[in-house]
Amino acid sequence: MSIYLFWISAAFVIYTYLVYPIIIISLARIKNKPVLTDDNDMGLPSITMIIVAYNEENKIASKLENCKTLDYPQDLFEICVVSDGSTDGTNDILGKDNDIYFIEDAENWGKPHQINKAVEKTVSDIIVFSDVRQTYKEDSLIKLVRNFNDPKVGCVSGELVLSSGKNDSGTNIGLYWKYEKMLRVAESRVDSTLGATGAIYAVRRRLISPIPDDTILDDVAIPAQALKQGYRVIFEPAAIAYDDASSRIGIEFRRKVRTLTGNFQLFANNPWLFNPLKNRIFFQSISHKWFRLLSPYALIVSVTASGSVSQTIYTVLFWIQIAIYFSGSIALMSGRLKKIRLLNFVSLFLSLNTAAVVGLYRYLFFKPDARWKKDTGPGNR
Repeated sequence: MSIYLFWISAAFVIYTYLVYPIIIISLARIKNKPVLTDDNDMGLPSITMIIVAYNEENKIASKLENCKTLDYPQDLFEICVVSDGSTDGTNDILGKDNDIYFIEDAENWGKPHQINKAVEKTVSDIIVFSDVRQTYKEDSLIKLVRNFNDPKVGCVSGELVLSSGKNDSGTNIGLYWKYEKMLRVAESRVDSTLGATGAIYAVRRRLISPIPDDTILDDVAIPAQALKQGYRVIFEPAAIAYDDASSRIGIEFRRKVRTLTGNFQLFANNPWLFNPLKNRIFFQSISHKWFRLLSPYALIVSVTASGSVSQTIYTVLFWIQIAIYFSGSIALMSGRLKKIRLLNFVSLFLSLNTAAVVGLYRYLFFKPDARWKKDTGPGNR
């Protein structure tokens, strides 16, 4: 029995991280659904960029300066900033800016609540969601919006480009983003990807409904609304937002825990995602998102099962797994070892799967909280 458990669990992990990417990339070459990005004399739509800020006095001015230099007609572009109970100088800075639509809230309700409030007051054709920390490339809005010339597109995600600087955690994070970008591009070409990049994504205003105040990932919940209504969710790598990778691996780990906790919440709140008759990207949703949440437990079964078999080959496989996890754990704590590319990759893999376990624990035993936390953004982002 242990032998069967070992091979089933090992096959599950290999499928999730290697076979599925190969399949989806191959499908993208065979079943390529191009997006109609030509203007067709339709003109540009009106857009509103929504930014929710909490105690951002050191960054909000430069963020607004960046927004105002973006290549988009000013008569069609509105910036809406909601202060979510800020207690520093953020409100003073925003209150003096006559070029934005400023909503001040004395209470710290959290990002989802403030998104709902801002969307309700918006009449633009397209809503762009952004965070304070990132800056946009000059033509990012144009690159995002051009995809809406295709009437089947409901949501467009841009790309977050991370600069790793001189720290190894940044290199680690960069590996993950490259892997994610590859999958999202392929999924978009086949049909749609599930979710968007929170720092830069756009949605048709009429497709957005209020999201629960405890929503952890607005950048997955809102695109899912468009998907459910029959529209495509597209990844546009030419629409770029820039960010610095966290200099401390602990901060990035907490962000990943938040993301994976949010994925558990997403599937719990949207059971239609498990129904292939209602979810036309069922294959992508399960293979890309759900199986990753289950992978840590397959890894545990794999180690346990191989360790309980007395045959030499399984004993060897057991100790190989132990060596991999041990070296990855050491690499997480050693900047010197993370300079070795293989160990850097192992430490990333170990960190992601550990975050999935912690994410499930948080989802099951802690009430979701979308309010802002120090250093990590909304809900430990």
